[in-house]
Amino acid sequence: MHHKNKKFRLIDALHPARPALLMALLMALITALFFSPAPLRSAENGGHDAWSVPDSHLNYITIRTLNGKLYAYVVLLFNENPHFANIIQEQSIPLEQMQKEGFHISEYRSYLRTLKEPVHYKLAELLLSVYLNPGRYDDKILVSLQESLEKRNIILRFSRDRGSGAEKIVLDYCIYGTKKPLTIAHPLFNVKERIFNIIPFIYYDEFSTSNSTFYFDMIYINPDEVQNDYNIARKILSGENVDSMFFVGARISDDIKYCITKAFENSRYIKPEIWKLFEIHELTHKILNNHYNYFDQVTGEELALSSTIYSNVYLGLSVLFSYLDYNVTNPHRIAAMNFIKFVASETSRKEILENPSLLKTLPALEIQRISRMHFFSIIKKIK
Repeated sequence: MHHKNKKFRLIDALHPARPALLMALLMALITALFFSPAPLRSAENGGHDAWSVPDSHLNYITIRTLNGKLYAYVVLLFNENPHFANIIQEQSIPLEQMQKEGFHISEYRSYLRTLKEPVHYKLAELLLSVYLNPGRYDDKILVSLQESLEKRNIILRFSRDRGSGAEKIVLDYCIYGTKKPLTIAHPLFNVKERIFNIIPFIYYDEFSTSNSTFYFDMIYINPDEVQNDYNIARKILSGENVDSMFFVGARISDDIKYCITKAFENSRYIKPEIWKLFEIHELTHKILNNHYNYFDQVTGEELALSSTIYSNVYLGLSVLFSYLDYNVTNPHRIAAMNFIKFVASETSRKEILENPSLLKTLPALEIQRISRMHFFSIIKKIK
């Protein structure tokens, strides 16, 4: 949603070693300071956990912890990628070593010899055995191993690759962090499934903006985006001038100011509602992908708009008006215009097409009713 800096991408942890690229990344990153993420509690946010996106200059202190090292060497072993291992210790796996066949196995064995704590050693040893002897381990054992690693903040999923003839156990993903189950239900989809919000402990490019396109059971809510929009809402409510960009990078228009004021005129829990809006938005995309196998971005944005407007009329409308701020035609703006066309048709008020600001003058219950109709009119078309 907002501008993102290009740093280490999760996909780089899932590919075989790219020596020249990795060495260049190493030189750029090795001088960085590091951080240890700790969830913060806030009274204003209604008891919700809040955390910060890992700072690009303070990324990797947790890689040097016991669990962080294990993560680094899991990535090395299964993906032949020494990026994180080299962050732990500069030049621990030099370029010439990467050229040797099986370097990732020998380096992992060297790491094993450094482990003193018995439980940690046995876990790391089991991982090596799984890699070397995939046929010995059934899916039940692999799931149990995944759960053990998750307790150490290593979020991964094993799968079997039989494409090359010989069976291999590979990683669908491997993330250093934690995950929390969503506590909300979608306001319009009648779908119940366990979806998690991933909380990375280090910076991945894919986790720089709120997104739902990663894995079937995970979404990502960027806490800095929520904080940005929360700060803007507070300033609007207190009558201050706002220079920041709202939601998807929109200028703060009079329409947005009006909607934010209406959305929170009787509520002091601003951040939880904004967080909930993000969750509903991403959950809409996730359910559309998972249960309908449908990935059209315009349709996804239309359904997300309907869902958020239905859940919180004026906060949802503030998002719609932010989409209209785009000066170019893109899926967000198209989705907003499609919603406006639907409202104009249902209310027989064609002037709304020429002046979308009139949308906010409709009664809130009428807007909510129409948003529900709009949602299900789309669902009927894609079933």
